Amino acid sequence: MNMLKFMATGLMIFTVQACSPNIEHRAKPPLIVDTFTVMTPIETQVRTFNGQVIPPELTPLAFRLEGEILDVIVHEGDAVKKGQLLAMLDDAKLKQNLVDTQAKLSLVRRQLDRGRELRPNEMISGSELDELLANYKLALANAELAQVQLNYTRLNAPFDGIVSQVSKQNFERTTAGETVLSVYENANVYVEISVSDTVLTSLKPLLNNLNYQAITHFSGSNKEYPLRYLEHTSELNPQSQTYQFWLSMPQVSPAILPGNNAQVRIDMAKSGLTLPSGYQIPMTAIDTASLGRFQVWKIQQDKAVPVTVQIESVNSTGAIAISGLREGDVLVNSNLRKLRAGMSLEEPRL
Repeated sequence: MNMLKFMATGLMIFTVQACSPNIEHRAKPPLIVDTFTVMTPIETQVRTFNGQVIPPELTPLAFRLEGEILDVIVHEGDAVKKGQLLAMLDDAKLKQNLVDTQAKLSLVRRQLDRGRELRPNEMISGSELDELLANYKLALANAELAQVQLNYTRLNAPFDGIVSQVSKQNFERTTAGETVLSVYENANVYVEISVSDTVLTSLKPLLNNLNYQAITHFSGSNKEYPLRYLEHTSELNPQSQTYQFWLSMPQVSPAILPGNNAQVRIDMAKSGLTLPSGYQIPMTAIDTASLGRFQVWKIQQDKAVPVTVQIESVNSTGAIAISGLREGDVLVNSNLRKLRAGMSLEEPRL
């Protein structure tokens, strides 16, 4: 009996093993990608930076009083002279206030003069004369304040320039300090370029080289113009992760207007600047790492390795990276979105 049970159990185990599928776990095949080998660094001494013309000394203008705008006299693009009337508030109440305070001042002045005539004869006391003098000083201060407030209803040009923007229209209300229009100085041209911290460090000798001039070409013009260093920011822009660098030149005719694109060429050797070595890589090998940062994928021991790079400039054949690479590095040049750190890779077989 026990022998039959043992044989039955063995038969069941054999049957289960025979019916169970033989599962085989295969390794995921490596991702096939195109590659690019980093060549020798570029040693050119001329660097080109893309820039833009910005309004020089852009100044927002606002009234010091709140009220209704009676008239905005100028329009965007108008040339203005220093002291020219640009806009005005409704001044009816302030004019009436000035008339009232001046009438009060005239009255207390006559009272003071009369009191001074009567005082030698002791027809008024010294305290009464002091009161008349105090009334006169108060009336004078009120009249001067009324005149100042009336002057504040006029918005005048602080310098010769161009109206950049008109933010308010006739009969709109405005608060004290709210921008009504903006004016920029038009005797000079300012060009702004954005540079990385590495490039800014290499450009710093230019700050003390007053004789060197960068060469600039503006869009829409075949002429080239010399630019001199103006200033630069000392803090990193949190959005673009770059520094702003400004150059300037005198205005020309026809005028070069804000918003125009510019290409700034700097001969690093002539300006006495140091030039970091750059490596030419294709745009298809560059991946976005985070806001304002880029990376490439190196192949090391047939594995994908992400490496942050610093892009100095973009040209017709790709981009120039000035950090993160060395000659001979093999970069992934396709399927970047599929890559993960440590992923197995394989180059296509010919």
